[in-house]
Amino acid sequence: MSFIRKIKQRGKIYYAEVENVWIDGKCVQKHIRSLGTDPKNPTNFKIEPVHFSYLAVRLMQGDLTPNEVFELLEGMGQPVRKDQLERMGIYYDFGKKTFFISLFYRKIQKRH
Repeated sequence: MSFIRKIKQRGKIYYAEVENVWIDGKCVQKHIRSLGTDPKNPTNFKIEPVHFSYLAVRLMQGDLTPNEVFELLEGMGQPVRKDQLERMGIYYDFGKKTFFISLFYRKIQKRH
């Protein structure tokens, strides 16, 4: 069973999905995926191969609008922040044979 872990790095708090497994009589924590700075709106999530291929083909054809991307991801059950989304990447992990989407948001500048 996986759970969300809070990780503090360089003064910022990040979240990751992890699970504990027993290896050689010891409990070891395995990293499943990074969630970014907001666990309710993850920036990296696994998708099914059929969704991956559909998304890749539509993106390469250039006929997929940002709103259609949002609708597609939300239809897969993935919450997406629509504000400040700058780009996305689709990835395949050869070792695990899994497909992922990563979302990249524009950094919000703090005014002094």
